[in-house]
Amino acid sequence: MSGFWTEIDRRLGLGECIGACRAHRVPGKASWLKVWACVMVFAVIVQAVTGFFLWMYYSPGAQSAWESVYYLQNQVAGGWLLRAVHHYSAHVLLAAVMIYVLQTVLTAAYRAPRELVFWAALGVGCFALGAIITGDLLYWDQNGYTSTKVRTSFLNLLPGVGQSLLSLATGGGADLGNLTLTRFFALHVGLLGGGTIALALAHAYLTRRADRLEAEGAASEPWWPNQAWISAVACLVFMAVVFALSLRHGATGPHRGVFHGSPADPAGSFDAARPEWMLVGVYELSHFFPPSLSIVPIFIVPGAVLAFFLLMPWIGARPGGRVVNIAGTLGLLAIVIGLTCFSYYKDAVNEPHQKAWAAERELALRVRQLAEAKGIPPSGALTLLREDPKVQGPRLFAQHCASCHNYSAPDGKAILAEKSSAPEMHGFATRKWVSGFFHVKTITGPDYFGNTAFRNGEMVGAVKDWWKEAGDDQQAVAELTKELEAVAAALSAEAQLPAQREADQRDKELIAAGLKSIEAMCVDCHRFRKAKGGGAPDLTGYGSKEWLHGIIANPADPRFYGKSNDRMPAYREILTAQEIDLLAHWLRGEWFEPPAE
Repeated sequence: MSGFWTEIDRRLGLGECIGACRAHRVPGKASWLKVWACVMVFAVIVQAVTGFFLWMYYSPGAQSAWESVYYLQNQVAGGWLLRAVHHYSAHVLLAAVMIYVLQTVLTAAYRAPRELVFWAALGVGCFALGAIITGDLLYWDQNGYTSTKVRTSFLNLLPGVGQSLLSLATGGGADLGNLTLTRFFALHVGLLGGGTIALALAHAYLTRRADRLEAEGAASEPWWPNQAWISAVACLVFMAVVFALSLRHGATGPHRGVFHGSPADPAGSFDAARPEWMLVGVYELSHFFPPSLSIVPIFIVPGAVLAFFLLMPWIGARPGGRVVNIAGTLGLLAIVIGLTCFSYYKDAVNEPHQKAWAAERELALRVRQLAEAKGIPPSGALTLLREDPKVQGPRLFAQHCASCHNYSAPDGKAILAEKSSAPEMHGFATRKWVSGFFHVKTITGPDYFGNTAFRNGEMVGAVKDWWKEAGDDQQAVAELTKELEAVAAALSAEAQLPAQREADQRDKELIAAGLKSIEAMCVDCHRFRKAKGGGAPDLTGYGSKEWLHGIIANPADPRFYGKSNDRMPAYREILTAQEIDLLAHWLRGEWFEPPAE
């Protein structure tokens, strides 16, 4: 083995290189303040290695980007951890650069001969920030999509070149898409990733060169072993922080690693999108300026701050310059921390913001459930959500039905009209819901016909007559109550609701009795099976998917309300057949749910 090493060393000079590293003189003594060059190089190595393996799985396309990240996150063994380490190592690297820059300012280590060292560190920070920003879109989830759409729109603020830069970045379309992903991926890997590596290596080289210059004629010691061991421990601390962040949500379950939201939907909206932590201060600062002056907090202020740091070597060389640099840096730091904390506080007490994020987390979990159960179609994972009644039903109801109807679901899922003027739709066609039509107090109340044109109609009159006829006779009231309970069970059974399947099977005798009662009590007005009835809605298949689709599509159809229809539009002229089906399925509580674990 020694002979092999000798031959390799003769050709490559590895021993000489290692010896030079060990003999490198460090000015003064070994210190924790001198670990940053090593940590930066180590961090970019971690980024490069994890990024390479991510590259093997990633597919930049509007129908494949989210899907490839999902596959890595949920199907590849250890893929979630690989992704988390790549993500958090970039953030910890940027945080380390910030700490290093602050240390450099406080110790005036930007002075000759270390100006280039300082500027290289600033370059590493800027390129790492750019890599984080471009990487945000590559997940192709709703948060990353919305955040990037907002950020790219800021390019329009730049006079003269803004529109051209925007077209270059996004591919020229109104929405972000395949070309945007391809260009951001190229920027992320090629320019910003490669630039971060190059600048980190340049920083290490310039640091060693500055060390040699300062060590000449001054107290110094070899890099090996003291400084080498301190730097190695610093790299271990770096990885410990990265792994702690990666595992903070556990190593199992849907929330492990880095959050992966629902697939990007250009037709959707997500008002709760926020920038990454290092840009939250700038985001909050922008709220202090009117839209016409947005260029100031977005471009001018950050540009001025960067210029201030670049000029620090010259400022520090002037009398009192070091004080100016320190005061300016600490002042800026205090402002940024203050704005950041204020922004996080506002979001924490902002109920709509919290609800939006809760809904996004729920949507992310839902698409994962659908993907695991049904697989991802060639059209992409977004199709799973667009064809899911549980997701689309509430959206369609809120957009088209909640102007009149309430959907008073519990657990914060209620969709309420500003002023209800039509029947309550939560629990539609269930026995409890149907039975509400058979009591005077409920049918004339706001949850049924109380705010409609039918509040004085034949149905209300019939119900009043039933109970008036029973009067105060307890036996008659009990018999009527029992009969109406059977009618409710029979009508509800017509819907064949999935949630009531077992109850319908169990209560066959009750349902049979209810069918007889319907034929005796209802067919003067309603059609039901063979009975022709009058002009009231057909009760055959009442509440079934076909019945519900029909009444949503055209409530004025003779099968339903005909000319007596009260304000409800024919949604076949507004919604597609698929959208009506999705709404019908949702109202019936009919959607896929994964088996209970």
